[in-house]
Amino acid sequence: MVTILTEEDMLLLAKAERYCANEEQCKTSVRKKLCDWGVSVDLSNKIVNKLVEEGFIDERRYARAYCSSKLRHQKWGRLKVIYQLRSKQIPPKFITDALLEIPDDEYRGIMRHVADEKWASYSPTDPLAKRKSKLNTFLASRGFEGPEIQNLLQVYTDGDTPAEETA
Repeated sequence: MVTILTEEDMLLLAKAERYCANEEQCKTSVRKKLCDWGVSVDLSNKIVNKLVEEGFIDERRYARAYCSSKLRHQKWGRLKVIYQLRSKQIPPKFITDALLEIPDDEYRGIMRHVADEKWASYSPTDPLAKRKSKLNTFLASRGFEGPEIQNLLQVYTDGDTPAEETA
């Protein structure tokens, strides 16, 4: 068990607990915040360990919340979510598990919605190949996978709107 000795350390722990209680956090973001507050690395590690012990930080829970939020609300693709979670040093197993919680049909629906909105913003006078290329670049920048993008691009025709998919 980690022992935090001074009264000032206890105040920092309480402040960190409030920070974690407001929004799901990972170890990396809490360490960064503690550094911003001027806390030493040694004390920062003690505080983070205590927060993990007490359940304020749970990286599996964080990965699930982050993944769900970025896919459903920010409309990011899997690749961008994976990259961001890796940059926060979340274990790969937690990332994989979190991504598996998003059903494939919902994921494709999100990608289709994003693509349809972007497609509508393109000038219909531009050549089809140019619009498809721009859409490909846009979807890739959002973190959607190449094969999924290529499958989606096949539904777009010369018309102003995407072709209806046939069952």
